Amino acid sequence: MALVPEVLIVGRPNVGKSTLFNRLAGKSLALVDNQPGSTRDFKSYDVEWDGGVVKFTDSGGWVPGEKESIAQKVGEQLDKKIRKVSALLLVVDAIEGVTPADESIARNLRKYGRPAWLLVNKADRFEKNDESLSDFMSMGFDQVFPISATHGIGLDDLLDSLYAFLKNIPVNDIPEETKKPLRIAILGKPNVGKSSLVNAILGEKRLIVDDLPGTTHDAIPVVIETEENPLVMVDTAGIRLNKQQDTRIEKLSVEQSLYELQTCQVVLFLVDGELGITHQDVTISKMISQAFRPVVILINKWDIHPTGAEQARAERITHRQLRDLYHAPVLFISAKTGQNLDRVLPTAYEVYEESCRQNATRKVNLALQAAVSQHAPPFRNGHRLKILYGYQRMGHPPAFEIFANQPNSATPAYMRYLEQELRKALDMPYTPMQLVLKEKSDKKEFKPHQYKRNFDVNADQRKRKAKRRKERE
Repeated sequence: MALVPEVLIVGRPNVGKSTLFNRLAGKSLALVDNQPGSTRDFKSYDVEWDGGVVKFTDSGGWVPGEKESIAQKVGEQLDKKIRKVSALLLVVDAIEGVTPADESIARNLRKYGRPAWLLVNKADRFEKNDESLSDFMSMGFDQVFPISATHGIGLDDLLDSLYAFLKNIPVNDIPEETKKPLRIAILGKPNVGKSSLVNAILGEKRLIVDDLPGTTHDAIPVVIETEENPLVMVDTAGIRLNKQQDTRIEKLSVEQSLYELQTCQVVLFLVDGELGITHQDVTISKMISQAFRPVVILINKWDIHPTGAEQARAERITHRQLRDLYHAPVLFISAKTGQNLDRVLPTAYEVYEESCRQNATRKVNLALQAAVSQHAPPFRNGHRLKILYGYQRMGHPPAFEIFANQPNSATPAYMRYLEQELRKALDMPYTPMQLVLKEKSDKKEFKPHQYKRNFDVNADQRKRKAKRRKERE
């Protein structure tokens, strides 16, 4: 696969970088809010234009020289990223004009020697565009474009200029048939170490990590090359209860996390091993269970605990308290020391491959027959449930359609029993199963005679007399 040129979007906070990124991508991938500092990590998307492909990357608000923890780490990440990209897009605000922060960023960019385009955003809301542009011309950029990221004004000219410069850089050489990478979402409450886990698996500080809860806002996908196939690991924002969400940014972040839950193939559910399982962990486990996604439970920060008997006891407590995920494997890890991190991705692949297994209808029916023979269905509401047959639907995760004579007579306890027996018989201990009961009448079942309202008991006798009369005639 050939190299794809990468263009990094930079600028001070709240000038419209994420809005521009979403406009170029054609979809809402990055959080957009009036609150400065909404974006903190990098988010990338491949954009096709004029027969070529270029990767655009959104970045957090840059404040050179800032000593505050999050802003300082954003600056450190940008310093490493700028050295790897092919070009830069510096976004400024036409309404506010040239600010000292813009001039400071421009001076810092020159030391990298990367080609840069100056984008004067919100130009559609400024009445004197020529006067505004003349002020920004003084910043010393050869390429200055007035744009509107919200309405898409001026982006065609920008892309034409950008692609004309990048046309000599090799473009993406993607084969026609490529296997879709496995998508893994990391979920958990705030400040349990989700970003630290991704950094530890990657072996580099790709994502910003801080002791402040809620450091991650966006759902950040990171591509990881493995020996088998590449996978996409998505670091999501911490999920809190609705009543505990303080800002609009946090509400949008939680919505993105729940969207990733619905679109991923495997979930890594991270729990704080120091604090133990909390009410919020139980709530998140119910969300994962309702989404029917294969999941691996990771107990982080386990380096502070002993192993052996303590670990076995903790696993029993985890399955008891997170009863909705009783089938999920549990790993005790430490993103700080690297304990058991080598088992995370293999276990994720194992539960995914198991959930993709398609079982023959005969095998499913034999398992149902064995389960019913061991434990008879319940008698409820004057009817006894009778399991007729079942099969596994196509798709992921697996769903089993079971036909019965009286589906309303099934109790939740008996459905859990059938699920456990199917797991054992089909050798799918880690897979979330969805059992769907459908009504179907049993042909062998006894049915009482249906009598007509005006039934004549002498009808047969009259027919015989009429038949003899015709024979005599």
